[in-house]
Amino acid sequence: MTIHTTLSTALAFLGVLIVTVAASLDAQAPVARGTVSITVVGERNQPLTDAVVTVISVNSGRQLAAGLTDSVGVAVFRDIPSERVELRARRIDYAVGSVQLLVAAGQTSSASLQLTPFAPSLSAIRVVALRGDGVQEQLVKREQIEAVVPHDAADVLRVLPGTDAMRRGAIGLDPVVRGLRDTQLGVYVDAARTFPGGPAGMDTPMSHVDPSHVQSMEVMTGPYALTWGAGNLSAIRVNTTPLPDATAGAMRSRFSLGYDGNLNAREASATITGAPGVFRYVASGTTRDGDDYTSGANIRIPGSFRSNEVRGRAGVATTRLGTFSLLGSIQAQRDIDYPGRPLDATFFDASQLQAEWMWRDANRVTTARSWWQPEQVEAMVYRYNVDHAMDNDNKPTALPDPTRVPAFPVLIVTESGVRVYGARAMARFTLPSLTALSVGADVYDADHDAFRRTDRRDTGAPVRTDLIWGGARIIDAGVFARIERTLGAVQLASTVRVDRVQASSDSVSTFFSSLYNGVTDRNETNWSGAVTARVPLGVRWAATFGVGSVARTAEANERFSDRAAAKRAQTNAEFVGNPLLRPERSTQGDLWLEGEVGRVSMQLNAFVRELDDYITIEVTSLPRRQVGSPPPVFRFINGRASYVGGEALARLSVTEAVTVSGSLALLRGTDHTLNEPALGVTPARGIVRARWAPAARPWFVEGSTVMTAGQSRVATTRGERATPGWSTVDVQAGYTLPLGGARSTQLRVGVRNLFDREFVEHLTALNAFGGGRIPEPGRVLFARVVFGL
Repeated sequence: MTIHTTLSTALAFLGVLIVTVAASLDAQAPVARGTVSITVVGERNQPLTDAVVTVISVNSGRQLAAGLTDSVGVAVFRDIPSERVELRARRIDYAVGSVQLLVAAGQTSSASLQLTPFAPSLSAIRVVALRGDGVQEQLVKREQIEAVVPHDAADVLRVLPGTDAMRRGAIGLDPVVRGLRDTQLGVYVDAARTFPGGPAGMDTPMSHVDPSHVQSMEVMTGPYALTWGAGNLSAIRVNTTPLPDATAGAMRSRFSLGYDGNLNAREASATITGAPGVFRYVASGTTRDGDDYTSGANIRIPGSFRSNEVRGRAGVATTRLGTFSLLGSIQAQRDIDYPGRPLDATFFDASQLQAEWMWRDANRVTTARSWWQPEQVEAMVYRYNVDHAMDNDNKPTALPDPTRVPAFPVLIVTESGVRVYGARAMARFTLPSLTALSVGADVYDADHDAFRRTDRRDTGAPVRTDLIWGGARIIDAGVFARIERTLGAVQLASTVRVDRVQASSDSVSTFFSSLYNGVTDRNETNWSGAVTARVPLGVRWAATFGVGSVARTAEANERFSDRAAAKRAQTNAEFVGNPLLRPERSTQGDLWLEGEVGRVSMQLNAFVRELDDYITIEVTSLPRRQVGSPPPVFRFINGRASYVGGEALARLSVTEAVTVSGSLALLRGTDHTLNEPALGVTPARGIVRARWAPAARPWFVEGSTVMTAGQSRVATTRGERATPGWSTVDVQAGYTLPLGGARSTQLRVGVRNLFDREFVEHLTALNAFGGGRIPEPGRVLFARVVFGL
């Protein structure tokens, strides 16, 4: 165990001790206090989830507490001094609202607040970044990502400061958060832990949820998502369309059609919802396809794909406070071009089944006799499955080549899959001396298989069959506890987690077995912890400090792959796994500053990260295995790396209708083991957006520009290349035609890359045969129409 590991674990436990002792000391000085409950609703009195609510003392102007509304639009704050307070609520695409009330000692004081929308909403997707304490970043709102018009859910991360996505094809973009990627990121779909199905990294779990079904995405930009699951150096949670609330009543429907020029991409989706009696349901389906596109230099890029998806959720209110629901989804993707890989995808078949039960009593008033009774209980079980096949049917290796050995054409077929079974349970309590205590447990069992077959294309004669991995299995079971406490004006939170990991493989190749003397199995016990504190700096400013340390176990590709492609690098070389890898540990410190000056809201995030036992790759002299694979062969090893960076954001309300926002993200990473820059660091990027959306008018106009610096600090030994800087301009407009009641027609038109610039993203994969990076699309004209009934 390294010094960093010991220190970070000690910090986590020290944080729990500090919170507990502080609460005990605070309890010795009794002050008249009470509980505040607020219900936040929208224009049709529908509950608004994830609204940020702050409790402010009217007398002193101090912020007393802050939090998010739950699934029924309710936020509860306990241990509030008995005085007059202002409750201020904010939510994406709604104007700020406030209400005052007098907190009664020893009682629950309740209020309701209705927020007014300030712009027409045309897209279901919204993205929020979360601070280490789990609270949504409040400044520079994450407006619904309307300008992106995504084909892949990870598309939207390219406009969120500090996040990015690596392109290998038209879909299947790989998310990147502050330099972390691949299995360093925990990806959750409706709270279920998910993994890619392809060993070559041609898919990501986010690509198996169509953007039309995504309600929101939460991005935790550090090691603070300890209650979400195991090994989250950073994490992304994708939430699909939820069940409607009890006031939804009769069936409602939503239909949308879209087309993108240049990409020749079409999409159509439909969603129906209803809440008859105690039942709730939502069902949706999407069909989407695309074709080759041209870059700004009129270079034709293979980009065809087809995708169909059906997703549904049904629930019943089992009691006044409890709900049981079932979720199911099936997605079929076909004939996906991957110009950045040596093979194209023949198909992806993904499915998810999930059962959930939730019970919540938001109005419980804690007493010394009832502290042990939970105010919220959640439980879920799930199954996630991906089957995948790819081949080289449209690649140069499928043609005869006298300069290649062998010279005859070959057909390469890879088949793989992953089956994940998991469960999660959590209970939340309110204690007499603490704000809240959450305890829970989760487990996942991920089983991977992959093999590759090579045949002569002209005669059909088999050439070879390669086992990439067989029954590669990772089981991770963990328990966690989180304490939250408001001590005066300071909000404290501390979380600890411990995981037990079993890793094994039923079968490996003879070469792999001899390389590691037959060793494949490994057991681990991993500790993780985090502490955050939010401190007001006057009435309009606040600072949040965080430190956390997370251990991540190596996944199947890192442990067991035998000269298979990997998505950790931008090269198409072969990689060899390492079953002896130690858990990768990320220790990170964060500072968030947020405040307002007049009509300007600002935010600054800065962080430092140290990666001990960093799982990286090194060049080896091992022999290549596959026809056409470029040298050299890489192997996964443990090392050490460090990162430093941050994001700055600002938003100016010029008038009630005109807003201007901007962001800047900087990142620097160093691989100390290989003495060169860390692999896959996003260059500096700035985004400026101006929006005109009159509150009394049913339209908006928006323009934005993205400015990206060149990246010359690259990992040359691992195939990375420098890229020049670039900038693009996008414009769009939207109009909503009300048809009475809940019916409306919404239209959106726009142009991306208005000036038809030729550019490549630094994280885009290298072409498997040409060597250069895949250019992004040139000018794209798009249109979307949405019918709500």
